[in-house]
Amino acid sequence: MKRMVTMSVLLVVLLGMFANLGFAADLKTLVVLDLPTNQTIQEQMLNGLTQAGLIDQQNVIIKRIAVPPKEGDPAPLIVQIQEIAPDVILALPGYGTLFAALNKLSIPVIARVNVESFVGADGMPTGNITGIYTNLPDLVYNSYKFLQKVAPLKPGQQVVFLDNPESTILPKETVIDALQRLQIPLKAIVNTAVYEDWQQAILQYNDDPDVGWILRSTPRHRRDGSAVNTVAEIYPWEREHLKKPTITQWEFSVQAGALCAFGIDTAEVGVQCGEMVARVLQGEDIRTIKAEYPRKVSIALNRKTATKLGIVFSLDVLNLANVIYDDYEGKQVIRKK
Repeated sequence: MKRMVTMSVLLVVLLGMFANLGFAADLKTLVVLDLPTNQTIQEQMLNGLTQAGLIDQQNVIIKRIAVPPKEGDPAPLIVQIQEIAPDVILALPGYGTLFAALNKLSIPVIARVNVESFVGADGMPTGNITGIYTNLPDLVYNSYKFLQKVAPLKPGQQVVFLDNPESTILPKETVIDALQRLQIPLKAIVNTAVYEDWQQAILQYNDDPDVGWILRSTPRHRRDGSAVNTVAEIYPWEREHLKKPTITQWEFSVQAGALCAFGIDTAEVGVQCGEMVARVLQGEDIRTIKAEYPRKVSIALNRKTATKLGIVFSLDVLNLANVIYDDYEGKQVIRKK
């Protein structure tokens, strides 16, 4: 009798194992093209997948591929993707050459940013790519308008823009248009795609009394082509050296030390992308999934950085903020509902 019970238990276990193996074989595969230079974005995007109900090895197989920090030949990445043969791709970097190559595949792609070139005026995909628009309408314009409240320019002061032409996240044409509409004079546009050039430009304009703001994109690589970690390297250096007010379009950068942000809630973008991925995995045709604007604007301030720059936030600015940091670790933070 005891032996029969033992055999029955073993049989149930074996049947369960075979069932699980069969279940795993039926799971669909998601490839995440990682952005290794910014782990905060990686974490928020993966958390967004979880919030959308996608759990690795439970109802989906998630495979991650690291993308080089510098835009280049996408062929090696395409080979890796084709070997995996996923059901859907979530692309975190916004490289144009990579997207162009992905657009030639038959695999559905959800893009975290830079979807504009791959959807029509109505937001519907023209190929196999959909996702999130880079910016809300007039986001850059409104961010500079907000910075005028935070750190008003003195009479005669101009601004400098540190451009990264290798990234389309913040095109210089958008920056120029926003400044012209606000009648803010632009002193210079500097190509700072290389980290060392970006550092040098900040040091150059820090002590220029004619420069009121240093607006900037973020470099991704050094002169030798090696990656620069945004959170571990760029923000600590900026906290130590930048002497002029600036503004970003990402809240996480304010926790890391940027003065202020008027922009996209990246955690919410993660959820949006997760929901789109889930729709594809549930059988919806990628061509029916309309591109979306980021759902949430976040206005963030860092009082520790403001103190270093000699800036006192006005009551009006404090009332507008959704998030106020008093440190660089996110431990002393006020979040308004």
